[in-house]
Amino acid sequence: MPTWLIWVIVIVVVVIIAAAIVSMTGRRRAAQRRRRADELRQQATAQASGLTESHRQAEDLRAKADLAQSEAARAEERAADAEGSHQVEQAGYEDKLREADRVDPDVDHKAGDYEPDVWNDERSETAKTTETQQRSDTTTER
Repeated sequence: MPTWLIWVIVIVVVVIIAAAIVSMTGRRRAAQRRRRADELRQQATAQASGLTESHRQAEDLRAKADLAQSEAARAEERAADAEGSHQVEQAGYEDKLREADRVDPDVDHKAGDYEPDVWNDERSETAKTTETQQRSDTTTER
């Protein structure tokens, strides 16, 4: 047998062996990847049970937040209504004071610096008494 034929046969055998090794390695690697994929799927399935609970908790908290927002909106409306009522009452009170000042001969309601003696929330009974005394002192001086 010629030498070149022996070399061809050796090369063909080496190529076949290399191809078989590559093929087996590829199959082994594919099997490992399948096992790893199965493990990951099992882990994901185990996590899925926790997802249901966390989703339920998130929905409960969202419902509570929505309820709190609607209650806050109702409270805001009630506060606005109360403020409006207060302003109407305060305007009526101020109108009565202005009318009293127009009738009172001791009050110059046409003066440029005239302001009615309007009640405010910080005012106390002692302040009212002091102002009444000051008015009577001013009246006495005239």
